[in-house]
Amino acid sequence: MRKSITLSLCVLTAAAQAQFITLRDHHGDVVNGTTITYVGQADEIIMEVHLESTLNGEENRIVNVKRYELGVQPGTMNYFCWGVCYDAQEAGARPVWSSLPVHALEMTPGEPLTNFGGYHMPMGIEGVSTYRYVWFDTANPTDTVWADIVFQSNAVGLAEVTGAVRSMKVFPNPSVGQNVEFHIDLADGVNGAVLAVYDMLGGRVGHTRLSAASSRTVLPVAGMAPGVYFASVERNGTTLTTRRFVVTH
Repeated sequence: MRKSITLSLCVLTAAAQAQFITLRDHHGDVVNGTTITYVGQADEIIMEVHLESTLNGEENRIVNVKRYELGVQPGTMNYFCWGVCYDAQEAGARPVWSSLPVHALEMTPGEPLTNFGGYHMPMGIEGVSTYRYVWFDTANPTDTVWADIVFQSNAVGLAEVTGAVRSMKVFPNPSVGQNVEFHIDLADGVNGAVLAVYDMLGGRVGHTRLSAASSRTVLPVAGMAPGVYFASVERNGTTLTTRRFVVTH
């Protein structure tokens, strides 16, 4: 079974400094200049942390966000939302990633924005990945506030997961307008498994029960938006294996 997910806060500096933006976590605590730690399991599709940002002062400002990879596990993926949500990128592909200028937001003093999210996709990999997010005034880029987000992915119940799925193949990938086929070979005695499909933001877009040791499942893509998706074989609340695929039309 999946362990509970916790969110811990480690204060590194005094957060009550006079800064142009105040960042708060889901508890309402100020997190400027601090490290927020999300502890979960390696089989999670997406780990996410949302922060509220409130502009201080008396004048509106145009604000943007930049993300730095301070230390990330190879093979994982990540993305963030500010104004818009970007497509997931593999670790190391964008060590420094700034939201596009067109996606900068005008903030009004005292009016909180709740549209920031930092996302990490462990892809079954254990370990710690650390990101620094920096909010900056586009008219004065040296005027900044920051918060570090650490995603710690722990091992799942290996005795249950290891060897449960002999193989899982996905094709065509990208789909190039064709339906996507999944060929899944389950180990003997693995019952009650399902194939679940998730979009890039972790929303479950469909699922089907796997009824045989060797199962062929076809996913119609006509009604699916182009983009990145994840197919997971799940059993009793645990993800046994996950594959990434791309839908194009």
